[in-house]
This record gives sequence, C-alpha cells and structure tokens, in this order.
Amino acid sequence: MRTGSSSTSSQGSDLPDLVPSFHALLAGVAALAPQLVAPAPQDAVRTPVATGRVLLVDIDDVGYDLLVDTPTPTLDWIAAHGRAFTRFVTAPSCSPTRAMLMTGAHASHPDLLLGQIIAPKLRYRMPIGPLEPLAQAVADAGCTTAKIGKWHLARRFETDHPHQCGWQHYSGVLSNVTGSDEGYLCYEKIVNGSSSWVRDRYLTTDETDDAIECVRAGFDLVSVSYHAPHRPWHVPPAHLHSIPDTTSERDQARAMLQACDRELGRLVRVATAAGYTILVFSDNGTAVRIGGGKGSVHDDGVVVPFLAIGPGVAPGIDRELVSVVDLYDTTLELLGVDATGPTRGPQSRSLVPALAGRPLGRTFAYTERFQGLGEDPRASNGWWHRAVRGTRFKLCSIRTRTALEISLYDVVADPDEAVDLLAAPLSPDAMGAYRRLMAVLAGL
Repeated sequence: MRTGSSSTSSQGSDLPDLVPSFHALLAGVAALAPQLVAPAPQDAVRTPVATGRVLLVDIDDVGYDLLVDTPTPTLDWIAAHGRAFTRFVTAPSCSPTRAMLMTGAHASHPDLLLGQIIAPKLRYRMPIGPLEPLAQAVADAGCTTAKIGKWHLARRFETDHPHQCGWQHYSGVLSNVTGSDEGYLCYEKIVNGSSSWVRDRYLTTDETDDAIECVRAGFDLVSVSYHAPHRPWHVPPAHLHSIPDTTSERDQARAMLQACDRELGRLVRVATAAGYTILVFSDNGTAVRIGGGKGSVHDDGVVVPFLAIGPGVAPGIDRELVSVVDLYDTTLELLGVDATGPTRGPQSRSLVPALAGRPLGRTFAYTERFQGLGEDPRASNGWWHRAVRGTRFKLCSIRTRTALEISLYDVVADPDEAVDLLAAPLSPDAMGAYRRLMAVLAGL
C-alpha cells in the first residue's frame, strides 16, 4: 500500500455537529450564481498535494433545489471551508454519470455507449475495455482502491464487476433498493463478491461505516456512492433528521438527504484527519420535483452541487465550467498517477488547477441522454437529447423519432431556460455563441 500525506488537516477539526454554518452560501449558489464571481485571494492559491489520498463521494438525485430546501450542515461546512463549484455538469441520470466518472469519457463515446436503461432489456453493463476504468489505472500504479455503496453499472448477479473494473475492495448494494421503506432496512449486500441479506440496519449508516473502515485502513482511493436520497421514499430513523412533516415524497427526500448529510459528517471527520482530498457531488438533478430535474438536459437536471476540500484546496466559490468526466484525470493527478494515453480519460481534464484557485479555461461542458444501452445514437433513429453549455449560452439539441429541435438559451440572463433565443433574430454575441456551440456539437 502506498502511503499518502500523513499530516492532519486542520479544516476538519471544528466540523460542527448539526449546526448550520454556511447554508446561505449554498442558497446563494442556486439563486445568485450568475452574480457570484469570487476568485480565490492570492494567499489562498496553493497546489493540491499530489500522491495524497482521495475520497470521492456521490449523493443520489440531489439538485440545487432540494439542497437549498434542506438543512445540510456537513455540506455547508465543506462549502464554507472548501471550494464550491457552481457549474458542475453531469448526465441527466444515474448510470451514465457513473460511467463518465469511471472512464473519463462521454456516455456516447464509441467504447462506452451507456445510454438510458430500458427496463425490458435489463442488459446494462459498463464495458471494461478498451477504456481503462479509473480504479484500474489507480491500481496499476500500485495504489489501493475501495468502492462502497451503489454500483449500478452491471446487472444484479454480476457481483464481480466492480473488481473487474479495478476496485480491490467492494462493499455495497449493486443496484437500487426496491420496495417500500423497508428497502433501506432490508437489502442484499455484496462484499467482495459474496452476497448476504442485511435487515434492520439503515443503509446510509451501513455505507458510512464501511467507508470509514476503508479510510482508517488507508486505502489511497475510496469512492462512496450513497443510495440516498433515491427512492423508495421513506422516513429515516428519527435521530438522523429534523424534518417535522414527512407526509409528502418531497419532504421524505429532504429527510433522507439530511440523514445522509449527518452520516457524511462522520466520514468527513475521519477523512480530513487522515489528510484525504474530498470531492463531493451529486449524480444528477432532483427526482422529486415538478417539471425538469432528473432526466432533463436543462440545467436543473445536469448542473448539480460539487464541493471539494482537502490539502491545497483553495476556499471560495468557483464558476469554472467543469464536468463529471473531469474527475477521472483529477483523481489520477491528485494520486500522482499518469493520465496520458488514449484509453485513460479521453475526454477528461484535470481540475487540480481549479482546486488551487487558478483559472481552468474550459469553454464548454457537454451532457446527453440517449435511447438504448450499447447502441450508438449516431447510427440509430432513436431519441437523443444533447446540450452544450458555455459560460453564458447553452445549445440544446432534442432529437425524437420524428423531429429535431434546436434551441439556444442565455443561461446567465435566463437561468430557467424559458426563452429560446432562436425564436427571434440573434444578437451578434448570441450568433457567435450559436456557431461555436453548433461546431462543438457536430464534433461530439
């Protein structure tokens, strides 16, 4: 096992216990992101520690709307002491985002092709090659890897798939839990290929305990995928939340998120003390909302929270355009692993400069959702929803079986994407953006 930084991060020593410290910032990120320009001061610009340890944490189905509606003191604390990215772009749904993280490639990459899960087929499985999975690249460099929680990149019986992708230790529930509220209290857990049923132990707590064990064991890369607050909607154990009325599904999701935030606090305390760089993000927008959200290529479905904290991470709000594919190269660089080569993160770009408060200069972020796992949307006539987002303008291409609709939005002036600029003559700025974004779209 390669040893990372042994210094203890002072950033985690004063993590409050359910005391909201910076929730206003997260609310401001959602409501005032176009006006928030807060580059890190010069004395805060540092270089993140290479050859350290990395903790990746993804939370399921959390858009900004759900976040700002829920007390989340742990996430608030990370935002207050770390770096909050306001333009982090994912896929509109779970499995494609996870595949993008694991491969550093867009979902429609010819060697990935992980589109929408079609229930009758149930044949989703992330290809192991020729793209080199993140954990395999890390393991090949002599580092240790551990994956905890939701996998959702293979069928339920393919219990060895995480190991085939380079994770030396896997503990979790491979897919979504099913049924009523018992889903989070009764589930089939896989530990390194062996299956057993767990009953009367809350899943979010179990995932946190497993992650803490891996951090204490000193794994170089630990990836934790919480199921919460994904359905089945339910009311978590009373000691984990403070939502007074949990009658509606929305309020149950809020309670589930708050329970996850409280458990995450335990993990963050241990990881910061061990010197880990912690990257926390959501996989897509909120599922329990009216209109938009999860499944949509509009911003409320794909622009989600992303927070970072750890050695060398400059505190502040960052408006750089970043993508979930970028976490591939970012993780490798933080671990001191070579990311070069056509099979390693072909569409990924390291965010290490941005973590240090330096400009990244990414000009666009791409997202998509398409019909048919393993099918190339370029060669099919099925639906293919795509969007290219710049810093101000965003181009959407919605293809159905019978039509193709192109729209352009000024997401700074019109964050709700309510006004299609193509419905009227374009300004010179909008015309220039339209041509640039169309060229980007044509090349993907």
